[in-house]
Amino acid sequence: MRIIVCGAGRVGLSIAAYLCQQDNHITVIDSDINLIKTIVNTYDIHGVHGAASQPEILKKAGAENADVIIAVTDRDEVNMVACQIAHSIFGVSRKIARIRQREYRDPSWSNLYSREHMPIDVIISPEEEIAQTILNRMSVPGTTNDIHLHDHKLHIFGLIASADNGLDGQSIKNLHYNMKDTNFSVCLVIRNQQSIFVDDSFVVEKSDEIYFAIERENLFAFLTEMGINSNAKGHIVITGGGEIGRFLSEIVEKDSRLGKQNLTIIEKDLDRARVLNRQLQNALILNGSALESDVLTEAAVESSAIFVSVMNNNENNILSAMIAKKMGAQYTLALSTNKIYNQLLTDGNVDAIINPETITVSKVLRYLRKGRILSINTLRQGHAEIVEAEVTGSCSIVNVPIKDIHMPEGVNILSIYNQKDRRISFPDSDTVILEGDIVSVISLSKDITKVEKLFSFSIDLF
Repeated sequence: MRIIVCGAGRVGLSIAAYLCQQDNHITVIDSDINLIKTIVNTYDIHGVHGAASQPEILKKAGAENADVIIAVTDRDEVNMVACQIAHSIFGVSRKIARIRQREYRDPSWSNLYSREHMPIDVIISPEEEIAQTILNRMSVPGTTNDIHLHDHKLHIFGLIASADNGLDGQSIKNLHYNMKDTNFSVCLVIRNQQSIFVDDSFVVEKSDEIYFAIERENLFAFLTEMGINSNAKGHIVITGGGEIGRFLSEIVEKDSRLGKQNLTIIEKDLDRARVLNRQLQNALILNGSALESDVLTEAAVESSAIFVSVMNNNENNILSAMIAKKMGAQYTLALSTNKIYNQLLTDGNVDAIINPETITVSKVLRYLRKGRILSINTLRQGHAEIVEAEVTGSCSIVNVPIKDIHMPEGVNILSIYNQKDRRISFPDSDTVILEGDIVSVISLSKDITKVEKLFSFSIDLF
Protein backbone atom coordinates (compact mmCIF):
# COMPACT_ATOMS: atom_id res chain seq x y z
CA MET A 1 0.00 0.00 0.00
CA ARG A 2 0.97 3.60 -0.54
CA ILE A 3 0.40 5.44 2.73
CA ILE A 4 0.87 9.10 3.65
CA VAL A 5 1.40 9.89 7.34
CA CYS A 6 0.87 13.53 8.28
CA GLY A 7 2.84 14.38 11.41
CA ALA A 8 6.23 13.08 12.46
CA GLY A 9 5.74 13.30 16.21
CA ARG A 10 5.73 10.22 18.44
CA VAL A 11 2.40 8.92 17.16
CA GLY A 12 3.19 9.50 13.48
CA LEU A 13 6.69 8.12 13.78
CA SER A 14 5.57 4.93 15.52
CA ILE A 15 2.89 4.30 12.89
CA ALA A 16 5.24 4.99 9.98
CA ALA A 17 8.10 2.95 11.45
CA TYR A 18 5.86 -0.06 11.97
CA LEU A 19 4.16 0.07 8.58
CA CYS A 20 7.40 0.46 6.64
CA GLN A 21 8.50 -2.98 7.88
CA GLN A 22 5.67 -4.65 5.97
CA ASP A 23 6.29 -3.81 2.32
CA ASN A 24 4.35 -0.55 2.35
CA HIS A 25 5.44 2.62 0.60
CA ILE A 26 5.40 5.27 3.34
CA THR A 27 5.69 9.05 2.98
CA VAL A 28 5.73 11.31 6.05
CA ILE A 29 4.83 15.01 5.99
CA ASP A 30 5.89 17.40 8.73
CA SER A 31 6.56 21.11 9.08
CA ASP A 32 9.72 20.42 11.13
CA ILE A 33 12.58 19.78 8.71
CA ASN A 34 14.72 18.22 11.46
CA LEU A 35 12.10 15.55 12.17
CA ILE A 36 11.88 14.75 8.48
CA LYS A 37 15.66 14.41 8.19
CA THR A 38 15.77 12.10 11.20
CA ILE A 39 13.05 9.82 9.83
CA VAL A 40 14.52 9.64 6.33
CA ASN A 41 17.98 8.84 7.71
CA THR A 42 16.65 6.18 10.09
CA TYR A 43 13.94 4.34 8.15
CA ASP A 44 13.09 3.36 4.61
CA ILE A 45 10.58 6.21 4.46
CA HIS A 46 10.17 9.18 2.15
CA GLY A 47 9.87 12.60 3.75
CA VAL A 48 8.19 15.82 2.66
CA HIS A 49 8.75 19.08 4.48
CA GLY A 50 5.68 21.32 4.69
CA ALA A 51 2.14 21.77 6.01
CA ALA A 52 -0.06 18.70 5.56
CA SER A 53 -3.11 20.91 5.03
CA GLN A 54 -1.72 22.39 1.79
CA PRO A 55 -2.73 20.69 -1.50
CA GLU A 56 0.69 21.25 -3.06
CA ILE A 57 2.42 19.48 -0.18
CA LEU A 58 0.01 16.53 -0.36
CA LYS A 59 0.59 16.32 -4.10
CA LYS A 60 4.34 16.32 -3.52
CA ALA A 61 3.82 13.44 -1.07
CA GLY A 62 2.10 11.41 -3.78
CA ALA A 63 -1.54 11.85 -2.73
CA GLU A 64 -2.72 11.22 -6.29
CA ASN A 65 -1.67 7.58 -5.98
CA ALA A 66 -2.11 7.07 -2.21
CA ASP A 67 -4.33 4.34 -0.79
CA VAL A 68 -4.46 5.76 2.74
CA ILE A 69 -3.82 9.04 4.52
CA ILE A 70 -3.22 9.01 8.29
CA ALA A 71 -3.34 12.54 9.72
CA VAL A 72 -1.85 12.60 13.22
CA THR A 73 -0.32 16.07 13.58
CA ASP A 74 -0.72 17.81 16.94
CA ARG A 75 -3.48 20.04 15.55
CA ASP A 76 -6.98 18.66 15.04
CA GLU A 77 -7.85 21.27 12.44
CA VAL A 78 -4.84 20.40 10.28
CA ASN A 79 -5.76 16.72 10.43
CA MET A 80 -9.32 17.45 9.37
CA VAL A 81 -8.32 19.66 6.46
CA ALA A 82 -5.68 17.18 5.27
CA CYS A 83 -8.34 14.45 5.08
CA GLN A 84 -10.77 16.77 3.31
CA ILE A 85 -8.21 17.73 0.66
CA ALA A 86 -7.06 14.13 0.27
CA HIS A 87 -10.67 13.15 -0.46
CA SER A 88 -11.93 16.08 -2.51
CA ILE A 89 -8.89 16.75 -4.68
CA PHE A 90 -6.93 13.50 -4.79
CA GLY A 91 -9.62 10.85 -4.25
CA VAL A 92 -7.79 9.01 -1.46
CA SER A 93 -10.09 6.14 -0.47
CA ARG A 94 -9.17 5.65 3.19
CA LYS A 95 -8.73 8.56 5.63
CA ILE A 96 -7.76 8.31 9.31
CA ALA A 97 -7.48 11.36 11.57
CA ARG A 98 -6.30 11.98 15.09
CA ILE A 99 -8.79 14.28 16.84
CA ARG A 100 -8.06 15.08 20.46
CA GLN A 101 -10.59 17.77 21.38
CA ARG A 102 -13.75 16.34 22.85
CA GLU A 103 -15.91 19.01 21.24
CA TYR A 104 -15.04 17.66 17.79
CA ARG A 105 -15.81 14.10 18.86
CA ASP A 106 -19.20 14.88 20.40
CA PRO A 107 -21.75 12.40 18.93
CA SER A 108 -24.03 15.36 18.25
CA TRP A 109 -21.67 16.41 15.44
CA SER A 110 -21.01 12.95 13.96
CA ASN A 111 -22.64 13.95 10.67
CA LEU A 112 -19.79 16.42 10.19
CA TYR A 113 -17.52 13.52 9.19
CA SER A 114 -19.85 12.01 6.62
CA ARG A 115 -18.82 11.59 2.99
CA GLU A 116 -20.89 14.62 1.99
CA HIS A 117 -19.17 16.98 4.42
CA MET A 118 -15.73 16.27 5.91
CA PRO A 119 -15.09 12.64 4.97
CA ILE A 120 -13.05 10.91 7.67
CA ASP A 121 -13.38 7.14 7.84
CA VAL A 122 -11.75 6.61 11.22
CA ILE A 123 -11.23 9.02 14.10
CA ILE A 124 -8.63 8.08 16.69
CA SER A 125 -8.04 9.64 20.09
CA PRO A 126 -4.80 8.15 21.43
CA GLU A 127 -5.38 9.52 24.93
CA GLU A 128 -8.75 7.81 25.25
CA GLU A 129 -7.45 4.57 23.72
CA ILE A 130 -4.54 4.52 26.15
CA ALA A 131 -6.77 5.28 29.13
CA GLN A 132 -9.16 2.45 28.19
CA THR A 133 -6.27 0.01 27.79
CA ILE A 134 -4.93 0.97 31.22
CA LEU A 135 -8.38 0.50 32.75
CA ASN A 136 -8.64 -2.99 31.26
CA ARG A 137 -5.21 -3.81 32.68
CA MET A 138 -6.22 -2.48 36.10
CA SER A 139 -9.24 -4.80 36.14
CA VAL A 140 -6.93 -7.85 36.14
CA PRO A 141 -4.15 -7.05 38.64
CA GLY A 142 -1.11 -9.30 38.71
CA THR A 143 -0.76 -9.62 34.93
CA THR A 144 1.76 -7.91 32.67
CA ASN A 145 -0.80 -7.56 29.88
CA ASP A 146 -4.46 -8.33 29.34
CA ILE A 147 -6.30 -8.38 26.01
CA HIS A 148 -10.02 -8.97 25.61
CA LEU A 149 -11.36 -10.89 22.60
CA HIS A 150 -14.62 -12.44 21.46
CA ASP A 151 -16.86 -9.80 23.01
CA HIS A 152 -14.79 -9.83 26.23
CA LYS A 153 -15.39 -13.55 26.73
CA LEU A 154 -11.72 -14.48 26.15
CA HIS A 155 -8.68 -13.03 27.92
CA ILE A 156 -5.11 -13.24 26.70
CA PHE A 157 -2.81 -12.25 29.53
CA GLY A 158 0.85 -12.36 30.50
CA LEU A 159 2.55 -13.66 33.65
CA ILE A 160 6.19 -13.59 34.69
CA ALA A 161 7.39 -17.06 35.69
CA SER A 162 8.65 -17.31 39.24
CA ALA A 163 8.85 -19.76 42.11
CA ASP A 164 5.89 -17.97 43.75
CA ASN A 165 3.44 -18.77 40.96
CA GLY A 166 4.87 -22.23 40.31
CA LEU A 167 5.65 -21.60 36.66
CA ASP A 168 9.44 -21.73 36.98
CA GLY A 169 10.62 -25.16 35.85
CA GLN A 170 7.21 -26.34 34.66
CA SER A 171 6.74 -27.98 31.28
CA ILE A 172 3.67 -26.97 29.32
CA LYS A 173 2.45 -30.58 29.53
CA ASN A 174 2.70 -30.60 33.32
CA LEU A 175 1.04 -27.22 33.52
CA HIS A 176 -1.99 -28.56 31.64
CA TYR A 177 -2.03 -31.67 33.85
CA ASN A 178 -1.90 -29.66 37.07
CA MET A 179 -4.72 -27.42 35.80
CA LYS A 180 -6.65 -30.20 34.05
CA ASP A 181 -10.01 -28.91 35.21
CA THR A 182 -9.45 -25.56 33.48
CA ASN A 183 -9.58 -25.03 29.73
CA PHE A 184 -6.74 -22.77 28.60
CA SER A 185 -3.90 -22.56 26.11
CA VAL A 186 -0.38 -21.15 26.11
CA CYS A 187 0.00 -18.67 23.25
CA LEU A 188 3.56 -17.45 23.41
CA VAL A 189 6.62 -17.19 25.63
CA ILE A 190 8.96 -14.19 25.61
CA ARG A 191 12.44 -15.08 26.83
CA ASN A 192 15.38 -12.67 26.69
CA GLN A 193 13.37 -10.39 24.38
CA GLN A 194 12.75 -13.26 21.93
CA SER A 195 9.28 -14.59 21.04
CA ILE A 196 8.86 -18.37 21.14
CA PHE A 197 5.94 -20.54 20.04
CA VAL A 198 5.92 -23.54 22.37
CA ASP A 199 4.74 -27.16 22.43
CA ASP A 200 4.00 -29.50 25.36
CA SER A 201 7.67 -30.35 25.89
CA PHE A 202 8.71 -26.71 26.43
CA VAL A 203 10.04 -26.02 29.94
CA VAL A 204 9.42 -22.59 31.45
CA GLU A 205 12.32 -20.77 33.07
CA LYS A 206 12.37 -18.06 35.70
CA SER A 207 11.62 -14.59 34.30
CA ASP A 208 9.94 -15.92 31.14
CA GLU A 209 6.84 -13.94 30.23
CA ILE A 210 4.11 -16.43 29.36
CA TYR A 211 0.94 -15.49 27.51
CA PHE A 212 -2.18 -17.55 28.26
CA ALA A 213 -5.61 -17.63 26.61
CA ILE A 214 -8.54 -18.42 28.89
CA GLU A 215 -12.26 -17.78 29.12
CA ARG A 216 -13.21 -14.94 31.42
CA GLU A 217 -15.33 -17.19 33.64
CA ASN A 218 -12.18 -19.17 34.54
CA LEU A 219 -9.69 -16.29 34.62
CA PHE A 220 -9.69 -15.28 38.26
CA ALA A 221 -9.83 -18.85 39.58
CA PHE A 222 -6.83 -19.65 37.38
CA LEU A 223 -4.89 -16.65 38.75
CA THR A 224 -5.80 -17.57 42.31
CA GLU A 225 -4.53 -21.11 41.69
CA MET A 226 -1.26 -19.51 40.59
CA GLY A 227 -1.07 -17.67 43.90
CA ILE A 228 -1.78 -14.30 42.29
CA ASN A 229 -4.01 -11.89 44.15
CA SER A 230 -6.17 -10.57 41.33
CA ASN A 231 -8.69 -8.96 43.65
CA ALA A 232 -6.44 -6.46 45.37
CA LYS A 233 -8.29 -4.22 47.81
CA GLY A 234 -7.46 -0.64 48.66
CA HIS A 235 -7.49 2.72 46.96
CA ILE A 236 -6.16 3.74 43.54
CA VAL A 237 -3.43 6.32 42.95
CA ILE A 238 -2.87 7.96 39.56
CA THR A 239 0.16 10.19 39.00
CA GLY A 240 -0.11 12.65 36.13
CA GLY A 241 -3.19 14.73 35.50
CA GLY A 242 -2.73 15.35 31.78
CA GLU A 243 -5.25 14.22 29.18
CA ILE A 244 -4.52 10.52 29.71
CA GLY A 245 -4.75 10.90 33.49
CA ARG A 246 -8.01 12.82 33.24
CA PHE A 247 -9.63 10.34 30.85
CA LEU A 248 -8.47 7.46 33.03
CA SER A 249 -9.79 9.08 36.21
CA GLU A 250 -13.20 9.66 34.66
CA ILE A 251 -13.66 6.07 33.50
CA VAL A 252 -12.20 4.59 36.70
CA GLU A 253 -14.90 6.39 38.68
CA LYS A 254 -17.60 4.80 36.50
CA ASP A 255 -16.23 1.28 35.98
CA SER A 256 -17.95 -1.37 38.08
CA ARG A 257 -15.04 -3.85 37.76
CA LEU A 258 -12.94 -1.81 40.18
CA GLY A 259 -15.64 -1.48 42.79
CA LYS A 260 -16.05 1.64 44.92
CA GLN A 261 -12.35 2.21 45.56
CA ASN A 262 -11.19 5.70 46.49
CA LEU A 263 -9.19 7.58 43.88
CA THR A 264 -6.23 9.91 44.46
CA ILE A 265 -4.52 11.92 41.70
CA ILE A 266 -1.06 13.47 42.05
CA GLU A 267 -0.41 16.41 39.71
CA LYS A 268 2.70 18.58 39.84
CA ASP A 269 1.31 21.63 38.02
CA LEU A 270 -0.83 23.74 40.37
CA ASP A 271 -3.10 25.19 37.67
CA ARG A 272 -3.76 21.76 36.21
CA ALA A 273 -4.47 20.38 39.69
CA ARG A 274 -7.08 23.11 40.19
CA VAL A 275 -8.73 22.22 36.86
CA LEU A 276 -8.89 18.55 37.85
CA ASN A 277 -10.34 19.48 41.20
CA ARG A 278 -13.23 21.20 39.43
CA GLN A 279 -13.76 18.44 36.87
CA LEU A 280 -13.50 15.33 39.08
CA GLN A 281 -16.03 15.31 41.87
CA ASN A 282 -15.07 12.10 43.65
CA ALA A 283 -11.27 12.18 43.52
CA LEU A 284 -8.71 13.59 45.93
CA ILE A 285 -6.30 15.86 44.03
CA LEU A 286 -2.80 16.34 45.47
CA ASN A 287 -0.50 19.03 44.10
CA GLY A 288 3.10 17.81 44.18
CA SER A 289 5.74 15.55 42.64
CA ALA A 290 5.16 11.80 42.49
CA LEU A 291 8.92 11.39 43.01
CA GLU A 292 8.84 12.94 46.48
CA SER A 293 8.35 10.57 49.39
CA ASP A 294 6.21 12.96 51.45
CA VAL A 295 3.76 13.37 48.56
CA LEU A 296 3.55 9.59 48.06
CA THR A 297 3.06 9.16 51.79
CA GLU A 298 0.26 11.72 51.78
CA ALA A 299 -1.37 9.72 48.97
CA ALA A 300 -1.08 6.60 51.18
CA VAL A 301 0.69 4.70 48.42
CA GLU A 302 1.91 2.07 50.87
CA SER A 303 -1.68 0.77 51.26
CA SER A 304 -2.83 1.30 47.66
CA ALA A 305 -4.28 -1.52 45.57
CA ILE A 306 -3.24 -0.01 42.24
CA PHE A 307 -0.66 2.67 41.39
CA VAL A 308 -0.63 4.07 37.85
CA SER A 309 1.95 6.53 36.51
CA VAL A 310 0.97 8.40 33.34
CA MET A 311 3.13 11.53 33.45
CA ASN A 312 4.75 12.96 30.31
CA ASN A 313 8.16 11.46 31.02
CA ASN A 314 9.16 7.80 30.63
CA GLU A 315 11.80 7.86 33.33
CA ASN A 316 9.58 9.61 35.87
CA ASN A 317 6.80 7.10 35.25
CA ILE A 318 9.10 4.12 35.72
CA LEU A 319 10.85 5.58 38.76
CA SER A 320 7.63 6.57 40.54
CA ALA A 321 6.17 3.10 39.92
CA MET A 322 9.32 1.46 41.30
CA ILE A 323 9.20 3.66 44.40
CA ALA A 324 5.51 2.89 44.88
CA LYS A 325 6.19 -0.86 44.59
CA LYS A 326 8.95 -0.55 47.16
CA MET A 327 6.62 1.35 49.49
CA GLY A 328 4.01 -1.42 49.33
CA ALA A 329 1.67 -0.71 46.41
CA GLN A 330 0.13 -4.05 45.41
CA TYR A 331 0.00 -3.53 41.63
CA THR A 332 1.96 -0.90 39.71
CA LEU A 333 1.63 0.23 36.09
CA ALA A 334 3.84 2.70 34.24
CA LEU A 335 3.46 4.37 30.85
CA SER A 336 6.67 4.20 28.79
CA THR A 337 7.78 4.14 25.16
CA ASN A 338 11.32 3.00 25.97
CA LYS A 339 11.79 -0.74 25.31
CA ILE A 340 14.80 -0.95 27.61
CA TYR A 341 12.52 -0.77 30.64
CA ASN A 342 10.79 -4.05 29.75
CA GLN A 343 13.44 -5.96 31.68
CA LEU A 344 12.09 -4.36 34.85
CA LEU A 345 9.05 -6.61 34.49
CA THR A 346 11.11 -9.76 34.90
CA ASP A 347 12.87 -8.28 37.92
CA GLY A 348 9.57 -7.55 39.67
CA ASN A 349 10.33 -3.84 40.04
CA VAL A 350 7.22 -2.86 38.04
CA ASP A 351 4.18 -5.06 37.43
CA ALA A 352 3.13 -3.75 34.01
CA ILE A 353 4.54 -1.34 31.44
CA ILE A 354 2.17 0.15 28.90
CA ASN A 355 3.47 1.51 25.61
CA PRO A 356 1.18 4.27 24.27
CA GLU A 357 2.66 4.02 20.79
CA THR A 358 1.81 0.33 20.52
CA ILE A 359 -1.80 1.02 21.47
CA THR A 360 -2.20 3.68 18.80
CA VAL A 361 -0.52 1.54 16.14
CA SER A 362 -2.86 -1.37 16.96
CA LYS A 363 -5.87 0.90 16.57
CA VAL A 364 -4.69 2.12 13.16
CA LEU A 365 -3.75 -1.36 11.94
CA ARG A 366 -7.26 -2.64 12.38
CA TYR A 367 -8.45 -0.31 9.63
CA LEU A 368 -5.61 -1.08 7.24
CA ARG A 369 -5.89 -4.85 7.16
CA LYS A 370 -7.71 -6.85 4.50
CA GLY A 371 -10.42 -9.34 5.28
CA ARG A 372 -13.05 -9.03 8.01
CA ILE A 373 -10.71 -8.00 10.82
CA LEU A 374 -12.44 -7.27 14.12
CA SER A 375 -9.44 -6.33 16.25
CA ILE A 376 -5.65 -6.25 16.26
CA ASN A 377 -3.51 -6.10 19.38
CA THR A 378 0.26 -5.79 19.47
CA LEU A 379 2.15 -7.63 22.22
CA ARG A 380 5.12 -6.14 24.00
CA GLN A 381 6.07 -3.35 21.61
CA GLY A 382 5.89 -5.38 18.44
CA HIS A 383 6.92 -8.90 19.50
CA ALA A 384 3.74 -10.34 18.03
CA GLU A 385 0.24 -9.46 16.93
CA ILE A 386 -3.05 -11.05 17.93
CA VAL A 387 -5.65 -10.77 15.19
CA GLU A 388 -9.35 -11.43 15.66
CA ALA A 389 -11.21 -12.02 12.39
CA GLU A 390 -14.49 -13.40 11.09
CA VAL A 391 -14.29 -16.31 8.66
CA THR A 392 -16.26 -15.78 5.46
CA GLY A 393 -17.28 -18.38 2.91
CA SER A 394 -14.50 -17.35 0.55
CA CYS A 395 -11.66 -17.56 3.09
CA SER A 396 -9.05 -20.18 2.25
CA ILE A 397 -9.34 -21.79 5.70
CA VAL A 398 -13.12 -22.38 5.80
CA ASN A 399 -14.35 -26.00 6.10
CA VAL A 400 -10.78 -27.26 6.29
CA PRO A 401 -9.31 -29.21 9.27
CA ILE A 402 -6.51 -27.21 10.87
CA LYS A 403 -4.03 -30.01 10.15
CA ASP A 404 -4.68 -29.49 6.42
CA ILE A 405 -4.27 -25.71 6.48
CA HIS A 406 -0.90 -24.59 5.17
CA MET A 407 -0.22 -22.56 8.29
CA PRO A 408 2.76 -20.26 7.81
CA GLU A 409 5.64 -20.61 10.24
CA GLY A 410 5.28 -17.94 12.91
CA VAL A 411 1.46 -18.11 12.86
CA ASN A 412 -0.80 -20.07 15.25
CA ILE A 413 -4.57 -20.28 15.68
CA LEU A 414 -5.45 -19.60 19.34
CA SER A 415 -9.20 -19.89 19.65
CA ILE A 416 -12.47 -20.20 17.77
CA TYR A 417 -15.67 -18.45 18.79
CA ASN A 418 -18.87 -19.94 17.40
CA GLN A 419 -21.31 -17.03 17.11
CA LYS A 420 -24.39 -19.26 16.96
CA ASP A 421 -23.95 -21.02 20.30
CA ARG A 422 -21.58 -18.37 21.74
CA ARG A 423 -18.99 -20.94 22.72
CA ILE A 424 -15.20 -20.63 22.70
CA SER A 425 -12.97 -23.57 21.86
CA PHE A 426 -9.22 -24.05 21.79
CA PRO A 427 -8.71 -26.03 18.58
CA ASP A 428 -6.64 -29.11 17.91
CA SER A 429 -5.38 -30.45 14.59
CA ASP A 430 -8.74 -32.06 13.72
CA THR A 431 -10.84 -28.94 14.36
CA VAL A 432 -12.70 -27.63 11.30
CA ILE A 433 -13.21 -23.87 10.99
CA LEU A 434 -16.69 -22.94 9.76
CA GLU A 435 -18.10 -19.94 7.96
CA GLY A 436 -19.16 -17.33 10.50
CA ASP A 437 -16.65 -18.46 13.14
CA ILE A 438 -14.54 -15.75 14.75
CA VAL A 439 -10.95 -16.89 14.97
CA SER A 440 -8.10 -15.40 16.98
CA VAL A 441 -4.63 -15.85 15.53
CA ILE A 442 -1.23 -14.99 16.98
CA SER A 443 1.52 -14.05 14.59
CA LEU A 444 5.06 -12.82 14.83
CA SER A 445 4.99 -9.28 13.50
CA LYS A 446 7.12 -10.12 10.46
CA ASP A 447 4.54 -12.72 9.37
CA ILE A 448 1.38 -10.63 9.74
CA THR A 449 0.85 -10.31 5.98
CA LYS A 450 0.55 -14.10 5.87
CA VAL A 451 -2.36 -13.87 8.29
CA GLU A 452 -4.05 -11.43 5.94
CA LYS A 453 -3.95 -14.05 3.19
CA LEU A 454 -5.72 -16.58 5.42
CA PHE A 455 -8.63 -14.21 5.98
CA SER A 456 -8.74 -12.24 2.72
CA PHE A 457 -11.77 -12.40 0.50
CA SER A 458 -11.42 -14.16 -2.83
CA ILE A 459 -11.97 -10.72 -4.36
CA ASP A 460 -9.92 -8.03 -2.66
CA LEU A 461 -12.39 -5.61 -1.14
CA PHE A 462 -9.86 -3.21 0.37
